[in-house]
Amino acid sequence: MKYTAITLSVFSLFVILQNTSCMHGNKYVKETQMLDSMQTIVGKADSAVKTIDSVRITGYAIHVMEDDQLIQMTHTDSMSPAATAIFRNFNGVRWSLLTVAGKRGPLLAELGKSKMQLNHLSHDIQHNLVAADSVGFYVAFETRKASELIQVSDISVSEVNKQLPQYAALAPKADSLISLLKNHKKI
Repeated sequence: MKYTAITLSVFSLFVILQNTSCMHGNKYVKETQMLDSMQTIVGKADSAVKTIDSVRITGYAIHVMEDDQLIQMTHTDSMSPAATAIFRNFNGVRWSLLTVAGKRGPLLAELGKSKMQLNHLSHDIQHNLVAADSVGFYVAFETRKASELIQVSDISVSEVNKQLPQYAALAPKADSLISLLKNHKKI
């Protein structure tokens, strides 16, 4: 009697495991492969955005703002066109860098969410947990969202890579103009 009950329990457990949706084959191999590759690309974009050093960028922005405050405090009425162009470009660099630094945190959060969504959707599709008529919609939606985040990441990283050399070129010029201003000379 015990032996039959145990055998019947084991057989029932075997039948239950065979009939769960995770045990059936993947009907959407192409879709899961695409989602997995998008997940890898999102991971690379996430790594690229993490290389943006917000602390350093903020330090650069503070440097520019201090220079601007000094110009305002000395009540400089007029500057040469070259000095004006230097400070205008310097402020443009500050604005661009702060914009990217401000986007970094929310962008990393969205990239993390997208990576998880792609992973969960891939798992659900692979194990046939998504209705057949909804697979195309969910795959298109998540890949479009991931593609947009990747584009924003690429733009942010390229903007930082473009602005940092400009900052490095303008900072010594602005510093020399500020030192002239501190010595009460016209700039």
